[in-house]
Amino acid sequence: MDMKVKEAPVCPDCGEKMKKMDAQNSNFGDGLGWCVPFLYVCFNDECPPYVKGWQNLKDNYGKIASYRTICYPDNGNMDSMCVFTPDGCKGQIIEE
Repeated sequence: MDMKVKEAPVCPDCGEKMKKMDAQNSNFGDGLGWCVPFLYVCFNDECPPYVKGWQNLKDNYGKIASYRTICYPDNGNMDSMCVFTPDGCKGQIIEE
């Protein structure tokens, strides 16, 4: 699989360098996972979508969760993923 994004991008929401996260063993939704070996994720706990997400998801859905900005390495598309704790997915960070 050819990866379009060759190095960690900066988060469009806060400007922090994103970190590589192992996505191979992560299943969600339909059980197929992310369809890429890794994702770039903003793990900045001061990133606006992450900070505001806790209250937004509680107010609108009654859930304790937030969002982290992600980048797909195969096409460069930015999106969000849900995390349920401040440490969510931090154990899957791939150190360069």
